[in-house]
Amino acid sequence: MKKTLLLSMLLAGGLAASAQVAGDDQPLANGTVVPDFTAPDLNNNMHSLYANYLNAGKSVVIDFSATWCSPCWQYHKSHALADFYEAYGPAGSNEAMVIFVEGDVPNTTTANLYGENGPIAPSQGDWVTGTPYPIIEDTQALGLGNANKFDVEYFPTMYIICQGTKTSISADQMTPAQIRNAMGNCQTLTGIPNHGRIDQSTAALKFCESGQSALLQAKLKNFGNNVITNAVVVLKKDGEVIDTKTFTNSLAQFGTAANINFPNTVFTAGSNYTLELVSINGVAQTNPELTTVPVQFTIAAETENTVEVRVYTDFYPAENGWELKDAAGNVLASGGPYQAGNEDQWGGGGEDANTIKSHMVTLTNTNPECVTVVLNDVGTFDDGWGAVPAGAEAPGIEIYSNGQLIFQRRNVGNFGDQLSTTKAFRAMGTLGNEEIANNTFAMYPNPTTGILNFSTQEPVDVTVVDLTGKTVFTAKGIENGGNVNLGSLQSGMYVAKIKGLTTEKIEKIVIE
Repeated sequence: MKKTLLLSMLLAGGLAASAQVAGDDQPLANGTVVPDFTAPDLNNNMHSLYANYLNAGKSVVIDFSATWCSPCWQYHKSHALADFYEAYGPAGSNEAMVIFVEGDVPNTTTANLYGENGPIAPSQGDWVTGTPYPIIEDTQALGLGNANKFDVEYFPTMYIICQGTKTSISADQMTPAQIRNAMGNCQTLTGIPNHGRIDQSTAALKFCESGQSALLQAKLKNFGNNVITNAVVVLKKDGEVIDTKTFTNSLAQFGTAANINFPNTVFTAGSNYTLELVSINGVAQTNPELTTVPVQFTIAAETENTVEVRVYTDFYPAENGWELKDAAGNVLASGGPYQAGNEDQWGGGGEDANTIKSHMVTLTNTNPECVTVVLNDVGTFDDGWGAVPAGAEAPGIEIYSNGQLIFQRRNVGNFGDQLSTTKAFRAMGTLGNEEIANNTFAMYPNPTTGILNFSTQEPVDVTVVDLTGKTVFTAKGIENGGNVNLGSLQSGMYVAKIKGLTTEKIEKIVIE
């Protein structure tokens, strides 16, 4: 493991194994009267434990976790708290509440909750997206620090706080059914008889072009007290029903029925598709937050064959490599690894570290082609592009066509030895030079000793950049028969960006 990451990874590994650290106290014993607190969540909504919840007759589940904590993350990804919240929180029967508290304030920041790496160890992921209950960053020492109000000794530490007595029940990593049963010692939860949620089961669908078809799968989750034996799910396109499926089986509370299939669905660019849960056991569903979900799909952006690839390197540029491949796996273009530094024994630092490397590449195929973007860790550590000093750009790759961003994958982190994105964009098979010729545009001679002549039907502006992306020459309003002198530039390859009222092209220039 690289030296600069060794400490943080050892900490992450040690803490993940035991989920320990916090204070020296023992967790609150069952039956302990808990202290009150008032604190804002990430959306600046205030939450008062007593006034808003306990005094209002709602028992509360509190989860004290840390963004670097692996057991915390695994429990978070189980969606146990989310499922309980959907059943008995404000979106359900509104009898209880769930609050997540990021408790390791000295060693984490709010940004770590969104997946950015922390100062002592990497964040386990994005804790915020898809979380329905409030998240509080513990800047007021609700559970830690000198106050350590809730005697948090390790992460995760979870409590159920009873609404009538304001006393605690240990609830570490309970399932939603176990939380429901334990909260029965505080109050009787009535729930909702017929209550569920629909979601997309398949990953986001990806297409090379509009009009292609795929199997779309949905999943049904039961949050209600009744067993679901019948549910109607529809697929809509721009608000109109295009397919209907009926679930007929047996689904108990907190159970999930996956793969409700909508086969051969044709996806059209510019259209919106939604899955909607119409009814459960014959009862109409009315909460759009749970019963309507947009279908996630992408159609590859179309580009010319000449594109700009911007590579955002990490601290170890000699391990950063990339490839553009066709559908058959043939390499169309590639770049890296970059120059190693000497700031440590593994080649860290140097001028190519944590910088942007710009490459103009022409894909040599002549037919429309869906392109796969591949990032490689070409070293021996297989730890991706995750070495990022504070304040540095997030590592990854961006691809531009005629100045427009068509693909982006940044903040890639530790992906192992390779990270591939299929159907990233669609090269349309017409070379940039041919299109320029068809528009009766010419720039010659190329290679050149310095003078470039222009044949053009309209005035154009020219920007010349070197292979690092630095602008080294500009000229505006070049008319037909005009020229520019690049004799002051060093010999080598450059990229000219030509833009007119109807023309926007990119051309390689070789100066001899």
